[in-house]
Amino acid sequence: MATWRDFLGCADGIRSVSVQAALRDMRVRLRRYSAVPGAQQLRERAGHITD
Repeated sequence: MATWRDFLGCADGIRSVSVQAALRDMRVRLRRYSAVPGAQQLRERAGHITD
């Protein structure tokens, strides 16, 4: 979770195709961890960056 959180901090404001693809992939992967505290918050944050 910490690595994904760090990535979101770096990705905010970057509009490259690669970063957007990584954000979408991250959101899909985080669905598996719905029981882990903070996973849903990371998914939501990634969603706001891709919007």
